Amino acid sequence: MRFSGLTLIVALLASTIASALPKKPQGSYVYDEDRLMNSRQIDFFDRLSKELLDKTGICVAAVIVDDIEHADARTYASRIATEWNKSSNGTILIFAAIKQRKRIVEAAGTAEGLLSVHESERLQQELLMPAFRKEKYGEGVMALAYGIATSIASDKGVALEIDASAIPEEAPMTVRGWIFIIVVFGLLIIVGRKGHRFGFFDNMKKLLCVSEIEKSQWPGIFKSTFGDNLVTAYLSGKCLMEGFDALASPWSISFVLKDNSPEEVSKIRAFEKRARRENIVFAHFYSLAEVAKAVEGQPAQSIYHGLYYLETGTFPQTNEQVTEYFHDLYQANTEES
Repeated sequence: MRFSGLTLIVALLASTIASALPKKPQGSYVYDEDRLMNSRQIDFFDRLSKELLDKTGICVAAVIVDDIEHADARTYASRIATEWNKSSNGTILIFAAIKQRKRIVEAAGTAEGLLSVHESERLQQELLMPAFRKEKYGEGVMALAYGIATSIASDKGVALEIDASAIPEEAPMTVRGWIFIIVVFGLLIIVGRKGHRFGFFDNMKKLLCVSEIEKSQWPGIFKSTFGDNLVTAYLSGKCLMEGFDALASPWSISFVLKDNSPEEVSKIRAFEKRARRENIVFAHFYSLAEVAKAVEGQPAQSIYHGLYYLETGTFPQTNEQVTEYFHDLYQANTEES
């Protein structure tokens, strides 16, 4: 009886937890708690998901909630994907918790493994984050859903009839909305007229995705600052790990220099203040000798961690690819010297 009672309690707790999950709306693939997406956007999302499902057996779904309190976002999103997938063969879920500033892509059923971690993160950084920075959540979710759908369709060898031109634009700003913005902006200027910089304006300068960094002036700054001494500059560290939030944490950029003496490294220090404003920190400055140690089988893991090659625009998929990259880098520069 004691065992049966414990089993019953566990079952009741599981039932309570399951009932707390967002319910899949009837006839739709979108759960939008605070109505951040308009009806045209939801209609587009549903048509896109239905076509993908008909042609590949995989659907795309979206859940946008305001607050998940202390719940683990990854676990919460995974449970939703699993629950919603009971009526499908495979589901890829786009999940966003606005208050926690969490955005996650989770797969369930036959959709598991269709998107690599790096591909998922790349799509989020390029398609979702620029819109989320402007608080255009519906626009970001639609763009990401279309990117995921076209990627899956391509892998499955099918073509989608819905194209990017069908994505509905955000509703135009109302007169009342413009008046509110003008009033708030005017107050900010009046309060800050003594020349004090506001975090509000600094946040507008932040670079929030990889493509924004690539298109910025920073690659040119690195080349002009270090000249021929620069071997490579790359994104490193936690900023390329899954779940990274560029609104809360900066991008880490590391360097390989032919000469990484304090005198050479100090050349980039003049740009540190600007870098912080644009959401960048300068992390490590490695020499070719340190790269040689990695090539010789004594890997400096901090060189590898979360590596993204700025000049080629690719993520390495394996340690072998990283080692090969540094080997070629070392060989090319030692041959020159």
